[in-house]
Amino acid sequence: MFSLYAFCRMVDDIADDDKISKKKKQTKLKQWKKKIDNIFKKRKINDSLLRELEHSIKEFNLNKKNFYSIIDGMLMDVKTDIQFPSTKVFKLYCERVAVAVGYLSIKIFGINDSIGNKYAYSLGMAFQITNIVRDFYEDLGNKRCYLPSSKLTKYGIKKSLKNIENNAHIQVILQEMLQEAKNQFEKSDILKKKIDKKKIIGSEIMKLFYKSIHKKMFKKEINFKKKVKLNIWDKFLIFLNFTFR
Repeated sequence: MFSLYAFCRMVDDIADDDKISKKKKQTKLKQWKKKIDNIFKKRKINDSLLRELEHSIKEFNLNKKNFYSIIDGMLMDVKTDIQFPSTKVFKLYCERVAVAVGYLSIKIFGINDSIGNKYAYSLGMAFQITNIVRDFYEDLGNKRCYLPSSKLTKYGIKKSLKNIENNAHIQVILQEMLQEAKNQFEKSDILKKKIDKKKIIGSEIMKLFYKSIHKKMFKKEINFKKKVKLNIWDKFLIFLNFTFR
């Protein structure tokens, strides 16, 4: 899990690096595809992170397509500033940057069936949608807006970043998205009953963190000037909650 996290952190940092051009970012991300490809082709590895990934891939039979998906998600952010994507593109983006991580994680946890994949899918979508709502205002500053275009059309909102946060219907759209995240959380709660609970301790703890962030925004007016975060008390309550479970 440390090697998987390090990989995700590495490619994410490339995509968010303001000091290099988009072209350079694309080149670096495509180089990472080659590095992953080299592992699966069993070529000699000299890099320490790649050696750790190589071990993880062999040990848990991880799929190359999921590593590629994560990189392709980063490339979506790099090639163009995502603004008001279609429902199809929105779903694809979430699947690449979040669900693919879940698919890899679930195999590391020792789960290799369709129920596990469905559980990972629901959690990945819930996490990413929660992230998108939490980071909505911050993303505007980076010329990005992941709100699906269909939602803006529904409320007659002009597809422009300028002062969009002041539109009265934006809060309604964000709450609709949080409801979608809630639905995915609930699906994962049903699916987890069919999975060995000892194998999903990590993902369930992470779910408690995301649910706490979600709760701070759901059915409330979101203050865009103050990013939602968990304080020490929130984290302590999560620890108690999980311990007594």
